[in-house]
Amino acid sequence: MKIDMKTIYLKPRRHSSTLPAIRSTLHAIRSTLYAIRSTLPATRYPLHAPRSTLPATRYTLYAIRSTLYALIIILILSPYSLPPTPSTLPAIRYPLHALPSTLYAQEKMVLIPAGAFIMGSPEKSNLPEDEKPSHMVYIDNFYMDIFEVTNKEFAEFLNTVKPDEATRKSWIVLRSDLKTEERKEWWPAEIVYEDGIYKPVKGFESHPVNSVSWYAADAYCRWLGKRLPTEAEWEKAARGGLKGKLYPWGDAYPTTGIIYNKVWIDNAFPVPTSPVGNYHPNGYGLYDMAGNVAEWVNDWYDPDYYKRSPKDNPQGPSSGREKVIRGGSWAGGAQSIRVSARGHATPDSMPSGVGFRCVR
Repeated sequence: MKIDMKTIYLKPRRHSSTLPAIRSTLHAIRSTLYAIRSTLPATRYPLHAPRSTLPATRYTLYAIRSTLYALIIILILSPYSLPPTPSTLPAIRYPLHALPSTLYAQEKMVLIPAGAFIMGSPEKSNLPEDEKPSHMVYIDNFYMDIFEVTNKEFAEFLNTVKPDEATRKSWIVLRSDLKTEERKEWWPAEIVYEDGIYKPVKGFESHPVNSVSWYAADAYCRWLGKRLPTEAEWEKAARGGLKGKLYPWGDAYPTTGIIYNKVWIDNAFPVPTSPVGNYHPNGYGLYDMAGNVAEWVNDWYDPDYYKRSPKDNPQGPSSGREKVIRGGSWAGGAQSIRVSARGHATPDSMPSGVGFRCVR
């Protein structure tokens, strides 16, 4: 959706200067303080004079100097506390009215360290051919949402962006849509539109949003200054640092607590998901990388892509008909929630078991 209005641009923030430059700055400030002090009249004090008789001016200078040093240290360190923005992420345009009212979602991210990992499944395994061959991939570091995007978060997005009805219907199926003849048999997310406001159904605020299109996921992530992960980034993150394992926790068969192999009878209330973060995190501290809802990623789907995938930061095919879906959902079996399993669907589809999370 294009919104005809003024926009702002968010660009990556660069890191601070080198240590020699920092040292030079400190020397310059100290020299300035000495110069100021030298302009003050010399004052003699008897040995017995209490410190309280010192001129307030000199104490003021000491206070200024201490404050400046503290500010300099804060300015030096603060850029390093900010997560680096991937060099591949372009400047993004945001409508002025469409910035989130709260950015709490920005804080719930974890660093996925740079490094190489083996992606896909072994050539001689009996696993699907589109996961083969296994191949070494190097990924730069990035930040990923700890949790899948929730109904509450997506409702805030809709209330802030205020898409027109056609755009909204291309993004998500709402529970309230089932009242219409057009969508009475569709499978919805537990969000309703009442009195001009989008609201998560009570009790489902922290459940992952589902029944969203790839376009909705892409728009939401860009609204927060983030993006969808590449397929390779997603698999590296899902593995949690483990090597050659089937699931985010290892090779053990899924146990009670993993949201998979569920049944949703018709489209009756409610959706068979659970609140995000309901089970143990993987090695990187990420929740629900298997089950609950599957997740859209940025790549176009090509069953033969692994045969020619670049070794460094693969971005997927340049075009295609379907987008990749990862992670498996409440509806899938143990096979579909493996870390290397690949799903796919057209970007305008709104599968009832698919949601998303963002990276930066």
